[in-house]
Parts: sequence; C-alpha cells; structure tokens
Amino acid sequence: MKITWLGQSGYLLEGDGQRLVLDPFFSDIVERKLGLRRLLPPPCTIASLTPDALLITHDHLDHYDPETVVAIMAMFPACRLIGPASVMAHGAQAGLAADRLVPLASGETRQSGRVAISATPARHSDPSSVGLLIQFATDLLWFSGDTLYFPELSPQVLRLARRSPDIALVCINGRLNNMCAVDAVRLMAELQPRLAVPTHYGMFAENTADPSGFLTACALLNQPAAVLCHGRAEESASLLAGAAGLQTPQARL
Repeated sequence: MKITWLGQSGYLLEGDGQRLVLDPFFSDIVERKLGLRRLLPPPCTIASLTPDALLITHDHLDHYDPETVVAIMAMFPACRLIGPASVMAHGAQAGLAADRLVPLASGETRQSGRVAISATPARHSDPSSVGLLIQFATDLLWFSGDTLYFPELSPQVLRLARRSPDIALVCINGRLNNMCAVDAVRLMAELQPRLAVPTHYGMFAENTADPSGFLTACALLNQPAAVLCHGRAEESASLLAGAAGLQTPQARL
C-alpha cells in the first residue's frame, strides 16, 4: 500500500488495484467563506488523483470541500462517493446521481474492489461524523477523521478491526471538537498501532498544532510514530520497517 498526505486530513491510498482519496481539500473555499488562508498548496492536480472511490468522513469544508468533490466526481464518472449521512445529503444536493452515493454509517462496511472500508465512531460537531478502517490485503489502516477522545472509541475500533491497526492516522489539532496531542497519544496507547501518524495540522495558522509534541510523547511510551512528507508517496512496507526500528531506544535518538 502507498500513502500520500495531501495536506490537512487529506490522503491518497493506493493498493490492491484501488486508488482511494480521503477528505481531499484542494480549494480556497475556507478562506473565501471563513477568512482562513491555506498555508499548504495542493501537492498535485485533481486530474492526477484518478480515484476509484472518494471517502469523506464528515460535512465540514476542510473535509467535504464541495468544489473539490464536484470536480472529482465530474472528472471521474466511475468514482463513487462514500460517507456518512451528512455527506450523502450534501452529495445529493450537489446533484450527484444516487447510484454514485454509497452511505456508510458507524459499524457498517463497504467494498471498493478488494479493499474493505468500515466506519468507526467519532464524536464531533457533525453528529454523523465517522472514522475509517481500511483493510488492504496486507495492511490495516485506521483514520480517525475529526473526533474528540472518548473512552469507548478504542474498544469499538478494535472490536471492528479484530486487531491493532498497522497504521493509525490521528487528528492532533486540539480545536473545534478535535483531540489534542495528549489525547491522541492516550488513544494510541490504547490502540497500539505499529505506526502512529499525526494528522489535521499545518493547513491554517488559526487551527494547527506542532506534531513534534505528539512524536515526543509517543516516544516516551515506546509507541512508534512518524510524520509524513506533504505530497510524497510513502510505501507502507518502508514506513512499518522504520517503525520497527523505532521500537528500540537507540533508534529513537
């Protein structure tokens, strides 16, 4: 599996013959509507994404970017939009055909080719928000979406996953109903992924966090963690091999 961080909480996942795009934010709609200027440009063109499925965790502008969603769905007629009720409602309002809208509520699973996509619970200001558990042939990835920490979250994720994720992408910005780094580290200690990756930072000066605190706290708990480079496709095998090296104190120095 390959993973590319597109900025904020956006990702491109490639594996098992599928290209999945998660929460892509490519426009400047947040600046026009809310006055928050983006700090990172899109790392690629929409045309280069070529997704089989577009996965959106909730209906907020930096996750369901309506201009990006409409452009992707128009450019790639076979692409399906997968997400919770708020995302389905927004997609229908945008005129997307019903057969391209795939509802996914917490606890449910859908397929994109050979890849299984399950929704995990979230506690956020969009009440239908979800996280995503994505099972490739050899890699299990969990994406928190936007959520606060709550004690029931990790047991429900583990119950659905049946094991700890290989890679966990967890929000750390600590604002607007999202976990801070301290809560994100507490959640990682419960989930024990092979690699923890912070997300939801670096896009807006008014809503970001320094990921170094997350990395330091994970190191104190012997939880392998790493940041991804914006726009760089990373092989999961390389990331996880590096994570194995991080498990010794010497490799952390």
